[in-house]
Amino acid sequence: VQLRHVVQRRGELALLRAAGFRRRTLGWLIALENAVLLTSGLAIGGVAAAAAVLPHFAAHRAEVPWLALLAMAALVLAAGLAAGAVAVRAAVSAPLLPALRGE
Repeated sequence: VQLRHVVQRRGELALLRAAGFRRRTLGWLIALENAVLLTSGLAIGGVAAAAAVLPHFAAHRAEVPWLALLAMAALVLAAGLAAGAVAVRAAVSAPLLPALRGE
């Protein structure tokens, strides 16, 4: 999905490149955008999950596998950042001139 999003925004990235942004700066912008979206999604999902299990946790004193939950969140974060790195590499290495001509 991240790669498709970068491909759809080739015209915008080409325009930024033509305006003087370096490839490295564009890469950092894309990576930062992906990281913010990923961490926001994980945080919102974590809050929603906590709200969903809070009554059960409070009433039955259920055991929560904190280590497994944190490991799963870390795995999701690592996979998302790796996918973001692939998207950044594709965006930075793609020829942007044809996209700029299309705009």
